[in-house]
Amino acid sequence: MSSQAQSLQSLLKAFPSRPFEQQTLDTLVDIEVRSFKGNSPAENIKSSWEYLLKNEIFTLAATEGNALKSGSTEYYDGLRDRLDLVLTFTEHDACEPAFPFTVLQDLLETQTISSCSHIFSWIEERASRLTKGMVPQKGKALILLRTLNDLLRRLSKMGTTTLFCGRILTFLSGVFPLGERSGVNLRGEYGPMWERVKDAENKDEDIVMDSVKASESSGDKMEVDEVKTETDTKKAPTGGDDKKDGFYTIFWSLQLPFSRPPLFASTGTFEEFKEAVDKVLPVIKEASSKERLMMGNRSASGVAGSLKRKRESDIREETNNSDYFFAKFLTSPDLLELEIADTHFRRQVLFQLLIVLNHLLSFTKAAKAVWSTPRNRSLQMDFTLEPADAQWVQEVIAKASAELRSTAPNGPTFADTVNVILDREKNWVKWKNDMCAPFDRGPWAAEVDGRKVGLEEATRAARAKRREEPEDWAYSLGSQPLTEIWEMGYRDLNDLHNPFQAGDVKDFVKKVKQEDARIDMRKKTLARNAERIAQARVKAAAPPKELAALEPLSQEIPTPVSDTLKADQSLITPRPIPSATSSPLHPSLPAKPGSSPSKSISDAGTSSPAQPVVPVPAPVPALSLGAAPAPVTAPSPAPRPAPAPPTDDQILKFQENKHRWSWLALRTARDQHLQHFGKIGTGDVTLLAQEIDAEKEREKEREREKTQKSEEMMPSMSTETAIGRVLVTGGAGYIGSHVIYALQQTRRYKVISIDNHHNSFPASLTRVAQIARDALPENASETDKDSAEIDAIQCDLTNPEQIKAVFERYGKGGIWGVVHIAAYKAVGESVEIPLTYYANNVAATVSLLQTMSDYDCTRIVYSSSATVYGTPPIIPIPETTRLKADSPYGKTKVMSEMVIDDLCHAEPQRWRGISLRYFNPAGAHPSGLIGEDPRGRPGNLLPLLAHMAIGRVKDSTLKVFGNDYPTPDGTCVRDYLHVLDLASGHLLALDALAPNSTIFDNCPDDARYKAYNLGKGRGMSVLQIVEAMRKATGFDFKYEIIGRRRGDVPDLTANPALAEKELGFKAPQPLEVMCRDLWNWQTKNPQGYGQQ
Repeated sequence: MSSQAQSLQSLLKAFPSRPFEQQTLDTLVDIEVRSFKGNSPAENIKSSWEYLLKNEIFTLAATEGNALKSGSTEYYDGLRDRLDLVLTFTEHDACEPAFPFTVLQDLLETQTISSCSHIFSWIEERASRLTKGMVPQKGKALILLRTLNDLLRRLSKMGTTTLFCGRILTFLSGVFPLGERSGVNLRGEYGPMWERVKDAENKDEDIVMDSVKASESSGDKMEVDEVKTETDTKKAPTGGDDKKDGFYTIFWSLQLPFSRPPLFASTGTFEEFKEAVDKVLPVIKEASSKERLMMGNRSASGVAGSLKRKRESDIREETNNSDYFFAKFLTSPDLLELEIADTHFRRQVLFQLLIVLNHLLSFTKAAKAVWSTPRNRSLQMDFTLEPADAQWVQEVIAKASAELRSTAPNGPTFADTVNVILDREKNWVKWKNDMCAPFDRGPWAAEVDGRKVGLEEATRAARAKRREEPEDWAYSLGSQPLTEIWEMGYRDLNDLHNPFQAGDVKDFVKKVKQEDARIDMRKKTLARNAERIAQARVKAAAPPKELAALEPLSQEIPTPVSDTLKADQSLITPRPIPSATSSPLHPSLPAKPGSSPSKSISDAGTSSPAQPVVPVPAPVPALSLGAAPAPVTAPSPAPRPAPAPPTDDQILKFQENKHRWSWLALRTARDQHLQHFGKIGTGDVTLLAQEIDAEKEREKEREREKTQKSEEMMPSMSTETAIGRVLVTGGAGYIGSHVIYALQQTRRYKVISIDNHHNSFPASLTRVAQIARDALPENASETDKDSAEIDAIQCDLTNPEQIKAVFERYGKGGIWGVVHIAAYKAVGESVEIPLTYYANNVAATVSLLQTMSDYDCTRIVYSSSATVYGTPPIIPIPETTRLKADSPYGKTKVMSEMVIDDLCHAEPQRWRGISLRYFNPAGAHPSGLIGEDPRGRPGNLLPLLAHMAIGRVKDSTLKVFGNDYPTPDGTCVRDYLHVLDLASGHLLALDALAPNSTIFDNCPDDARYKAYNLGKGRGMSVLQIVEAMRKATGFDFKYEIIGRRRGDVPDLTANPALAEKELGFKAPQPLEVMCRDLWNWQTKNPQGYGQQ
């Protein structure tokens, strides 16, 4: 052995300097190995080499301490040289194949983490040589797996080795296939046992003494001192810190089951775990709520500020994410509150909790029956989750998941990622439980011509075909249906939205034209088919050699389509067209289809003459095949035969349909437009429709002249002798009083207010009139003074007699228009008493409209609501959104709108109506004289906050309905606008009902009715409103998140573009002004209108 030792030393001295070629080292080692071959038994020589090499490595490894102090790389270079020798000797069969791995296993156990990183770098560089010929589940593969797993367990106790762990895992994934059992830890090792950061409730002195003894034995005096200090502290706790220390201990006690789930098999562990979780989750939820509140108006995409104390970076640590930290190195009862305030810390705790809870669900009786087998020891734990406990676990999983979604930033995305990871881990656990069944799949293959081929060869023909130029698309508008409906005369979406309805001659004319279009399309199709058949027959008749000479000529000479059609007459069944007889209805009416013959189908329709199926071109002279084509001479003109009647089945069907529509049009128009029948010849419905339209235009002109004469006879609204009277329903209410204020400021209207004071006070009208009188100039006219007074009438809209009495007081035509605001308006209440809402909001509206019609008052501005949209498909909401209310209140608004719309369509010459779908009004008049003062507890958010701040509502906590909506902070979003901006919108709508208004000119029909959104176009959430009121009032509002309220929708934000364009509407006042004016009203009127 001494000679082998000398040989090894000389080899080390002659070791080539780096970088070197491996062949050089192979030559040196081969010489030494050969020199001892045959001197002793091969086994003895191998043992000697292994002993000497291992001794050389560990002799150098003993000097690691000095090497770490010096900072030189000489130590690691020496290790790499000796490890290269070990590997090279093994490759030359001088050592056992597993020898390098046993050396690495022992060496890594003796080295520090820093040195292990250098050694692992050598493993990565030599991976191809180390793993050559390695068989999974045997020999050196198991040693390598065990070595690296031990290293990973060491690294898991460190806080700065994330990158090192990643390198090891990456290496393992490259060495062991994904489905290889030896790459999976089947025994289910857990992470390191949690070491308590503060043993505040330690009652076992032996534990403390054992810790002290263990520390003394290791020579770590500082840890002994720390244990003693904690023990001394526990002997005299201060009373003020008991609660804080108690929660601190409970919180960190969760880390024990997190790190060691088998402890659940111990008696009482699960009950302690439940108690701790039930105490910790509310604290985490409260911290998330505080964080959302602190975010204010910031977008959810912004980065939330962290309250966690930042650690200064240590240059000795490896790069790591500074947003995360290990609590065991930075925590105390005083720091715990700051740690919980950190979003990343809360997410970490919730993630750990979800992992453990999902793990526990695999221990229910039903779950254990699936995976528990004697052969499977991967999840052995003597624990069964009872049904009641399983229900608790499911509930906590739902709460923790919801809490993850509510964290910011990007809470929903983070929660979805966690769920994906958990689902994936469930699949891995199931795979382990199934003893790692193989799931490798072979490459894709297909059988072609009796042999299996790969994907490339199997798809070669298909890929070559896809590279060919495609044929021209047959449909000019993209698809056959779209092209056909365009050719049939549809030009607008309204043509499809408004299907055919019998009753108007224009509708019948449209149907007749559609049948004409179908006939034309069919003729074109027949012509194309005939042309293709003719070309095919010519090509079939020509020999292949002459086909090339024939093709250019066939492109220049028209194809004889008529001959082809004659040849195909056997496919068409002709129908004789009988002669016509007079109609019993009117001489100009054609006979009813199917009851009596008609002269010509085309005569019953439009005045367009019937066309033959296809044009008949000149015949093509016979060609002499094999010779140059002779010049074509034009045949002598022949007299054109009379067009043959259409003989195609589909054309005959279309002609019959056309005849039917024409007959129905004339039959429908007989009762109302019989006077025009003498002008239309033989039943031309197109000419009849033109005569009817001309008559309507003349009627409109006469109506305009009549209206103009009546307006000239009546005094103008701007004169001093008379002004227009406007009736405002619900005029004493919050919105009604401000609308009356806007009307009085114009001095063009005399306001009549009717109100039953169900949710209002008469004093509001007195104050509005006072504001109007104070605004009058010194030289005000009598008309101006009259406009400042209000005819206030107490009236119930559900009583038709009372409504009639109001209109009777002013006579027919005495009231110019109505602004209908009165309604019940609480969403929650409407769910409880829907019949009351339908009676008050819908039936009363119908009664009001009936009375208006009786007294020639045909202008109405209806105060609708944004709730008519329900949960809108798009935000912001345009007026074209479908009406689909979710609450009875919203449905009453939809019904009332439909009633007004139907009325305007039924009598388009009389009625004009506008519905205003406004969103949440807020604020008050800047004077503080009028504002919102609901009877009882306010049902809207802003007045409720004002009442809480002033002391009228004794509730100390605001209940917020839901914080899990898809909005920035989880609470509902609404479009708030100042009540004076809303009042100006009502005034603009009322002015738009005047005879000279042009807003109805673009209506799709004669009805003069429109709906507009009134809003700012920018929504604000409940929590943002609370924060704005906090700033305006200085009051510290407390709130509590409760469940969703039925009927509420996540977001109602207006798109007011149409109102801005056509009415000139604007809503300039911001939220701060709304809150300021509301608080000004509330402080000047603490008890509302009811105070003296």
